[in-house]
Amino acid sequence: MKGTTAVLWTLFVLGTSQVAEVFSDDEYPVITLPQGTLKGRKVTPDNLSPYYSFLGIPYGKPPVGKLRFKAPVPAEPWNDTLEALQEGNVCKQPGVSGSDEDCLFLNVYTPELPGSGSLKPVLVWIHGGGFSVGSGNYERQGPQFLINKGIVYVSINYRLGIFGFLSTEDEVAPGNAGMKDQVLALRWVQQNIAAFGGDPNQVTIFGQSAGGTSIHYHMLSPMSKGLFRGAIGQSGSASCALAVADKPRNNAFLVGKALGFTGESSQDLVDFLRNVSSDQLLMTSAVAINEEDRLRLLNHYHEVPTVEPVVEGETAFITEDPVALVDEGKFHNVPYVTGVTSGEGIYLVSVGVFQHNRTLQEVDEDFSETFKPELRICREATCGDEMIPKIRSFYFGDKPLSNDTLGDLIDMTTDIMFAEGVVYAVKKMSSLSSAPVYLYQFSYDGGLARTKLSNPDIIKFPGAAHGDDLGYLFEFGVQVSDDSLDAKVRSRMVTLWTNFVKTGNPTPEVTEEFPAWLPYTSDATNYLEIGSQLEVKKDLHKRRMDFWDNLYSLKQT
Repeated sequence: MKGTTAVLWTLFVLGTSQVAEVFSDDEYPVITLPQGTLKGRKVTPDNLSPYYSFLGIPYGKPPVGKLRFKAPVPAEPWNDTLEALQEGNVCKQPGVSGSDEDCLFLNVYTPELPGSGSLKPVLVWIHGGGFSVGSGNYERQGPQFLINKGIVYVSINYRLGIFGFLSTEDEVAPGNAGMKDQVLALRWVQQNIAAFGGDPNQVTIFGQSAGGTSIHYHMLSPMSKGLFRGAIGQSGSASCALAVADKPRNNAFLVGKALGFTGESSQDLVDFLRNVSSDQLLMTSAVAINEEDRLRLLNHYHEVPTVEPVVEGETAFITEDPVALVDEGKFHNVPYVTGVTSGEGIYLVSVGVFQHNRTLQEVDEDFSETFKPELRICREATCGDEMIPKIRSFYFGDKPLSNDTLGDLIDMTTDIMFAEGVVYAVKKMSSLSSAPVYLYQFSYDGGLARTKLSNPDIIKFPGAAHGDDLGYLFEFGVQVSDDSLDAKVRSRMVTLWTNFVKTGNPTPEVTEEFPAWLPYTSDATNYLEIGSQLEVKKDLHKRRMDFWDNLYSLKQT
């Protein structure tokens, strides 16, 4: 033991960043990193191969006090063995008891300990939740099906809401602290994942909803260059309107005013907000909203990434509009899988209408105010006012919003908030990228539909709701028989995703069950329909996507 420790310390002093040695029993493995020693646990799930978990690993200093709203700082080394046996704090958010600002933790799961084979591909999960809620913790996203395919899996927590996305649009608080948390976590993976048997040269990042949007942002950000070799973005794109903060400085001062701040200086505001309790700041930021945002379907998700100012001597996450970056081909050329569910709007309508206690008649009366902020371009008053009547006519004709046109409302929200932005990015990126871009639609409406199972009032609507696809990648407490169609769809999806992680191609071997999922190109507008079977099709929602292409192109000329 002493000899091993001495060798490890010598290597650390010499600058090695991926030092590792296992020197404990198999049930509670101990791994040594440059930052310190970790004690993990062996996990043996039913009917699957065992794996090893290392939970609650700090990758950043607690972003509290003077570090609140700032870019993250790498975690300090620790002296005693860190018992990585339970997950770290969930980042501060509404509705979660015990959530905390001290939350920059990640979890690593590996099928094999170092030394027992070659390094394995790595999959890093970035959770969704509108940049306001969620975590990388095990509940509802157990990764054992993915790990069972022979990959190392990492999940992370990052700052949410006002703690992660406050911006004064200047050098005082340029914004995107939560995105910079993600970058720091990805750097940690590069420096340390070999200690867990993972290959830093084979890292794929993936996420859903705000996590899928984050994935697309990382493809555009100079800070993220070289930190991954593949990306999977589910139901999210930086090309969507809800992915970019409209007036972050105004939002920041609204929160300050609601808390009693009367100044005008960015520095004074940030100093003031750093002295407000996290509970009070969280509660106030949830209600201090721009008037024009109050009628939006998802008005509680208003703290999101922003285009940062260029600050001399500072490294920004993103300083140009993401759509412009896509148009100009300023993205990382790595294989990219992205897509949507067939009924994204089911959940959006449920949350934005029924859970907000709005009637369809009220949404009908406030149609322009509700949907104008969701337009990807031309959100200003006169331009948006020209576009809204055309959108309404296309989806509803001359009919009012009612139970009879609820399906049309679901289609419209699917498109305006997710599908159009995703398909737009795919079209542009596939024409400019040297790497393949794969498009899919998840349409299977089955027994592992995670969102529908959590919201019984929406089960009646046909199609796969926003988030339903996650039940076919993760374990979340719902059991199905191995010979059921649900289990088969899950097996197929897990296989597609892990094939991509390993090879950059979701179908490297074509079979009757797995047809060749061909990349999207301008000449072959392929997408994979993930339903009860896998089918390669063309032109996803062509009529609807053509409408949006024509609508937006008219405003850009």
